[in-house]
Amino acid sequence: MKKLIFVCIAACTMLFSCKKAEPRIVIISFDGLRWQELYSGADTALVTDTRFVKDTTALKAEFWRDTPEERREVLAPFYWSYVKDHGYMLGNRYKNSLMQVSNAMHFSYPGYSEMFSGYPDDERISSNADKANPNHTVIEALQEDSRYKGKTLVYCSWEVIRNAVNVGRAGIPANLRRTTHNLIEIPGLDITDIERDATTFSGAITSIIKDHPSALYIGVGDTDKWGHNERYDLYLKSIHVQDAYIRKLVETCESDPYYKGKTTYVLTCDHGRGDGPQFTDHWYTIPGSDKTWFMTFGAGVPALGETTDNGPFWTKQFAATIAKITGIDFTPDNGVKPEPFDPTFKGE
Repeated sequence: MKKLIFVCIAACTMLFSCKKAEPRIVIISFDGLRWQELYSGADTALVTDTRFVKDTTALKAEFWRDTPEERREVLAPFYWSYVKDHGYMLGNRYKNSLMQVSNAMHFSYPGYSEMFSGYPDDERISSNADKANPNHTVIEALQEDSRYKGKTLVYCSWEVIRNAVNVGRAGIPANLRRTTHNLIEIPGLDITDIERDATTFSGAITSIIKDHPSALYIGVGDTDKWGHNERYDLYLKSIHVQDAYIRKLVETCESDPYYKGKTTYVLTCDHGRGDGPQFTDHWYTIPGSDKTWFMTFGAGVPALGETTDNGPFWTKQFAATIAKITGIDFTPDNGVKPEPFDPTFKGE
């Protein structure tokens, strides 16, 4: 009898501990990173276009290879040497994996709002004005959950993201890229002209080491900056730098017992960009601006790699996916809960 009681107490203790434990999650968004470069590397039509590339010979030497698979591997080696083997990817339209925004605007604030509030609010979110999001966000919901309260942090390269996810209303510490005093340099990586995102990542990695947040959101945006500045060479370089810092971030997490084997990483973008020479812009009138992508890897994620013939998926499903991973309760303000991403989904 005593043995039975002991076993019951032990079982209850384990159940309670499991309920109280919080899965670790790292959320990363990329402003205006096209699916084309993610899945096939440097664009054939742009890599030698002198309107957008200062030194085409140097750019080709760095990022051009004969096949799309080789080009994407040299551009983003961490994605294609690690992520594909530890998770899954959505949104490669060359392989009929379809993902897009459901908002009608196809630019940043509406994209972030849809991403984190779980639905497109076209009536109230129709500009990039730096104002509080009227919608409740999944980042707020994390902070409101007892397991994540005081353990949720935000780092971003663009100040408007603070209001898009409502860090002020939720009381979440939000750190903007300001100076390079805490810059973590990676050997062999040239971050000239790309210090904005490098500093954002450096601050986030420092917080991982010192503060151990259980939920960390990082928003970077040099891809969008250089796209709008008509610099395809620096747009590609931004992707390469981001990839290197994500490798450093994951290596830092997976070498720390607080995160090792307990952390799920989720990555996406807020909108697409135009095709060919129109990569410089994105807008509802520019074809391709609505096309997005998603990838996830780490704890609890099936290692499916690059998925095919699935979707359509929508950016509004991102919040539901975060809620599922962390086990929090989140209902969008419109009262409709989208389904989390399911890589086996094949709709019409």
